[in-house]
Amino acid sequence: MNSFSINRFWLMLRWLINVNRVRLLGFTVGIMFSTFLIQLIMFVFGSFEKIFPYLLSCVHFGSFLIPFVIPITVCLAFTNFTSTGNKQQRGTWLMIPATNLEKFLSLIVYVTVICGLCAIVGYILGDCLRMAGLWIGAQLSADPAMKASEVFNYNGVDGTYTLWSSTVYWVFCDMTPHLLTVWGSSIYWSWFEWASWIVYTLIAIWIHSLFTLGGTLLRKYAFVTTGSLLIAMVILFAGFLYHYNLSVFGNVTLPDGTTYTATVDTLAYVLMVALPLFSCFNYWASFHIFKGFQLITNKWTNYDILK
Repeated sequence: MNSFSINRFWLMLRWLINVNRVRLLGFTVGIMFSTFLIQLIMFVFGSFEKIFPYLLSCVHFGSFLIPFVIPITVCLAFTNFTSTGNKQQRGTWLMIPATNLEKFLSLIVYVTVICGLCAIVGYILGDCLRMAGLWIGAQLSADPAMKASEVFNYNGVDGTYTLWSSTVYWVFCDMTPHLLTVWGSSIYWSWFEWASWIVYTLIAIWIHSLFTLGGTLLRKYAFVTTGSLLIAMVILFAGFLYHYNLSVFGNVTLPDGTTYTATVDTLAYVLMVALPLFSCFNYWASFHIFKGFQLITNKWTNYDILK
């Protein structure tokens, strides 16, 4: 089998989901209770005199948690997390009648999309637990502050919020770019806003490809090693910008002295070209390593650099 088959790909993905359904359930429940406990701790130990700061803290946690889960699961793609880690599991995996590309893509989709959806569901369930817990606490409490409500504007819409208001919509507003300033109107994004969205999207894809390569190459401490490499590269890039006085997006100063970022500098165009190339290389290298998987591999890596 040398050709790619969509049908076999879906069968591989279904097999992964079926074999790992208990792990997926445990993963979702873990995210749920983690979300609930963190939000509860922020309520208990935070000195929130108003409702908005508490809800906003929950939103920031959620918009950090869900993207943070993706590189972790990607680094676990070729371990016991997906039932492909030990010798017996890998033997079963290698004997499945599908091409290497179908197996590779099914694993990447599984750890990125399926586990990502589980993280979203886990956060939603955890937020619902917080809402139920705070609502019950408000009904049993004699403190009027627990039952108070506030009216404030979020994302251009006025609303009335309580301590047990949902933060799910706010989290998705934080994580989802608005392609139109006003949906259905003639007010569209400027080139600066489009360029910003393009660059940030390419950065996210490059980070995903980097963790994919790290998770494919390394058998142990893949997330820590790849994360440390990413931090080092970010520090070096920031130092490069500072040393040569460069920037990705430039500032504009108005006649009243107000300064804001609104121009697209040359480095932004360089990144638009370089990031896709680096991402393609990372995915290609990851697939190249994957094709050479054996039953018995190095203790630390899945690829023998001396062969």
